Amino acid sequence: MAVSPEHLHFDGPMVAGGLGYPVDELLAAPAPPAFGTGVEWIDQLTGGIAPGAVWTVAGPTGVGVTTFAVRLAVASAHSGVVLVANGHVGSRALARQAAGVARCGQGGMPDGLRLASWLPVPDVGDDSWDGASESAAVVVLDTWDEMWRPARWQMSREERIADIRWLREVARGCGTAVVLTARLPNRAAGARPAPAHWAAEAFKDAADVAVELDWEAGAPWRVATVRARGGTARRDRIPAR
Repeated sequence: MAVSPEHLHFDGPMVAGGLGYPVDELLAAPAPPAFGTGVEWIDQLTGGIAPGAVWTVAGPTGVGVTTFAVRLAVASAHSGVVLVANGHVGSRALARQAAGVARCGQGGMPDGLRLASWLPVPDVGDDSWDGASESAAVVVLDTWDEMWRPARWQMSREERIADIRWLREVARGCGTAVVLTARLPNRAAGARPAPAHWAAEAFKDAADVAVELDWEAGAPWRVATVRARGGTARRDRIPAR
């Protein structure tokens, strides 16, 4: 017997486990509204930041990873509560940066934006998160490793993958989208390719949307390569500020 869309139960982007549904029923089920990124072509490619989704943002130091993460946060906060945790930029400086992004965009400073210097990442097996994170529509952790407790700093590659998978499950259970960032080492022109960054494998495993930032030589722009799960990808310019 077919299951009507109104009876489908989704935990974030996932249908309730243990049951099977026809493909057409799943496609017909209404999707919760996504959050805009503030970059039109990225929204067109990805549909925006969906509840329960994991986005990853990576780029070399100085390319504007934090600026881009704040841009996503300010845009999304016009539609819900967005929590940004940053462990390396002073909180007042981060607030000034957010205000600058808001002035350059549409609608001014959104009421839903919240800033923190640190947020706990749930341990594997702990199905609860910080209360502020559980109630937020989007949580931005800039950077992911700066939210770790010291006991996690020596995680193996397998432990990092398990850690990010568990964070994804906890966030999905709350209907919260997560944006995780990492900074890649700067590489001199003509240098040999550097070994894979420690976060690369975990990010590739968990990301519904992966964003990699880079400079555009000789131009006051940055470029973003955006890859959505399923193979859709695009490389294009984004504002540097």
